[in-house]
Amino acid sequence: MNDSSKEMMWMEKMKAGLPKGVSYKLLKHIRLVGILLVVYVRESMISRVSDVHIGSVSTGIMGMLGNKGGVSIKFNIDMTTISVVNSHLAAHQEMVERRNQDYRDIFTKMRFDNDETNTLKNCDIVVWIGDLNYRVSEDEITGEEIRSLAEKWEIGPLLRYDQLREQRNKHLVFEEFVEDTINFMPTYKYNPGTDKFDTSEKCRTPAWCDRILWKSNSVLKCEDYRSHPIHKLSDHKPVSAVLLVQTRVVDVQKKQLVLDEILKDLDRIANDSLPQAALNRTELNFDGVKYLEAQEQPITLQNTGTDLFEFEFIPKLEDRSICAPWLHIEPQKGIVDPGNVMIINFTVYIDNRALKTIGPDRKLDEILVLHLVNGKDYFISVSGYLVQTSFGRKITDLVRIPDPIRRQNLLVDIEQSPDESPVDKESPVALNIPKELWRIVDYLYQNGLYEEELFAVRGSPMDIGAVRDAIDTDGPIRVSSVHSVAESLILFLDSFPDPVIPHEHYPVCLEHCTHFANSKRALRNIDFSHRNVFKYICAFLREILSHSEQNRSNAKFLSQVFGDVLLKPQLPEAGNVAKSTSKKRSLFVYQFLTNDYDE
Repeated sequence: MNDSSKEMMWMEKMKAGLPKGVSYKLLKHIRLVGILLVVYVRESMISRVSDVHIGSVSTGIMGMLGNKGGVSIKFNIDMTTISVVNSHLAAHQEMVERRNQDYRDIFTKMRFDNDETNTLKNCDIVVWIGDLNYRVSEDEITGEEIRSLAEKWEIGPLLRYDQLREQRNKHLVFEEFVEDTINFMPTYKYNPGTDKFDTSEKCRTPAWCDRILWKSNSVLKCEDYRSHPIHKLSDHKPVSAVLLVQTRVVDVQKKQLVLDEILKDLDRIANDSLPQAALNRTELNFDGVKYLEAQEQPITLQNTGTDLFEFEFIPKLEDRSICAPWLHIEPQKGIVDPGNVMIINFTVYIDNRALKTIGPDRKLDEILVLHLVNGKDYFISVSGYLVQTSFGRKITDLVRIPDPIRRQNLLVDIEQSPDESPVDKESPVALNIPKELWRIVDYLYQNGLYEEELFAVRGSPMDIGAVRDAIDTDGPIRVSSVHSVAESLILFLDSFPDPVIPHEHYPVCLEHCTHFANSKRALRNIDFSHRNVFKYICAFLREILSHSEQNRSNAKFLSQVFGDVLLKPQLPEAGNVAKSTSKKRSLFVYQFLTNDYDE
C-alpha cells in the first residue's frame, strides 16, 4: 500500500462498511507505508470532540524503513484524552524480543505533531490495535500439535503457549494494558480466499497475531471481542472490539466558581511563600559508557516548602537545547507537592547522532540548569567517558590501527591529548579496509548469504552490543540472529564522521548517478581507503544478489538502504530536495550493484 490510490480505495471500503442508519464524520486518518488508521465519529458527538493530533514511529532499521512501526490518532472527548494506536510489529516465530522492543519504541517515541511533550503517557485511554505478530510458542509444543489443537477449536490449551500472554505475565511488554477473553480461532495464517490454515511450503503455524488491548481505568467493560472469519481476502482474519468508555464532563459554572475562590486564595498568599527544594545530589558521573548501551542514574527533587512548585530544565545562556544529544532527562518538567519527592532519571545513550558531538578525548561533560518557577536555579553537573570503540572513527584512522581498538596497549587515557592517539598517521603501511568492517562482512558472508530479508529485519539490541564488543576486542561474534550483524554493518557505515563517499565528492557522484562510466571516473578521485571500502561493500552486495533465488534479495532495495549510508550530504536536506537526492544516492549505488567494478 505504497501509493495513494490504494489508500483511497481502503478509505472508501471502510466508509462503506460503517453501520447504516447513523451518520458518521471522518475525524482523521494517518498512514505509514502499509499501516493505515482511520477514526470516524458519530455526527451527533462531533461537538464533544477536540484537540485532534497524529503521530507515527517507524521501527525499521535506523528508523528509515516504514515496513514496521505504528501510527496513532489522539483526540479529546469531553475532558477525556483518547489515543488509538495501530501497529505492525516484527515478524517471525523467534523475534519475540524484537517485537517487545518495537512496542517499547512506539510507546516511548510517539510524539503527536512533533511536540516533545505530547506523548502517549499523557492520555487517559490508549487503545492498541494491529498485527502485533506474537505467535504461539513452539518451545514446548510442536507446529503439528498447534495446528491440530487449532483445527479442533481447543482454544484454551492453545492460549497457554501464546507469546503475548507469556511476555505480559513476565511484565516485559504492554504493562498495565488489558485484553478481553479470546474466544475465537487464531487469526493467522490462512490460505487467502479460504478458512483453511496455511498449506504453503512454509506452512506457518496458527497464531493470534491480530489483537486489541487497552490501558485505562475509564474503560468500563469490553462488550464484544471477536474475529471475522467471513472476510477471506487476506491471510489474516480481522478482529474487532466494542468498548464502553466513561468520559469526564466539567460543569462550567461550578468550575468558574471554584477558580474564582482559588484565585482569591492565591492572591492572599502570593507573597507569603517561595518555592523551597532540595536535591539529593548535584553531580552525576557515568563511567565506561558503551556505544548503543544506555546507562541511567536518578536524582531526587524534594519539595521542602509549604506550597507546591513547578520545575523545568532550561537551556544555558546562548544554548538552544537543555542538554547534549547523548543525554535524556525524564521528566523535563513537572509539579511537586509539599513534602513530596520527584525522581528525575538521567539516561546517557550514545548513538550515531550523539557520537558525532563527542570529542577525540571521549569525555562527556554537561551542565544542566534546573529552574524553579518563581524561584532559584540549581546546577547539575554530568560527566563521564565513552569506552573506546571503532564506531565513529574515521576510515583513514581505522586502516592505520593494526590491533583491536580496545586492546590494553591501545587504550587512550581520557586525560591524554588527542595527538597521543594510537593512530600512526605517518605510517606508510595501512590496511586495505578497516579490519572491523572485514569481520562484520565476513560473518555475513559465512552465515547470511541465503538469509531472506537481510537488511530489512531489525536485530536485537543485545546482539548489536555483542558485535560491537567483538570487533573492538577481537573476540568471537556470538549472536542469536544474523539480522543483528546486518544492522551492525549499517550502523558501522553510518557512524563514520566523513561518509564512505566523502562530502566533497557528494555533488559530482549525484550528478553522474545514472551513468556508470562517469560514476567510475568520479570514484577515481576519492581517497584510496574510502574507495576500497565502497568497492568492498558493493562487491559483497553483488555476492548477496548472486544468491537472490535463495535469499530473494533485489538490487533496488539494497541500493536504497546503502545509498543513504554510503553517500550523505554535508548539511541536512529537507522536503522535495531530500526526496530527490535520496533517489539519486540509490541510483548511484545501483550502478555498482548491477555492473562489475574492480578498478
